[in-house]
Amino acid sequence: MSRDGHVDLAFAGATRRFRLAIGDLEALQEATGLGPADLLHRLHAGRPYRFRDLRDILCTALIGGGASVGEAHALADKLDNLPCLTVIATATLALAAGLEGAEDETVGRWMRPGPARPEGRMAFAPFYEAAAAMGLPVADLRAMSLWQFAAYLDGFNRAQDPDAPEPMTEAEEDALWAWIRTETAGAQNVDRA
Repeated sequence: MSRDGHVDLAFAGATRRFRLAIGDLEALQEATGLGPADLLHRLHAGRPYRFRDLRDILCTALIGGGASVGEAHALADKLDNLPCLTVIATATLALAAGLEGAEDETVGRWMRPGPARPEGRMAFAPFYEAAAAMGLPVADLRAMSLWQFAAYLDGFNRAQDPDAPEPMTEAEEDALWAWIRTETAGAQNVDRA
């Protein structure tokens, strides 16, 4: 996976670049009615999805990767002639690249799941709100991958308060929640006695 959300894949007789930046993920959500992460989960887990969703993923990711709108739609129109597994695998990899970012560098500890939304849809307002607070132009925000935005926001936050403590690691969070559950269970047992 890449920091800018792209992946190069052999598709329809050539190596093509697929990329889903924040603006592309927003467009994909509007086109499919599904949150990008939910859509990825559906593809990966074999849950129901529509062939049109695959077309939307590939077309959007091709345009995000630099293909012209006409070229992307022409390729998407030929999906019926391609092996089904190739189409599914390519769409899955393109979507995963846009959502995952770089595996070797964790950023975006602030990106916590919010309340459940219909069809796993992402809330994009927080991205725009954070960009406004940082003075980041909307066009620049929409061109960033999720990983790039998370790194940008982490840097901004560190610059605002360089003496702030480091956030807890995932292991520290898990240990804290385990302790809270143990203490809560112990308190409930005392109350019952």
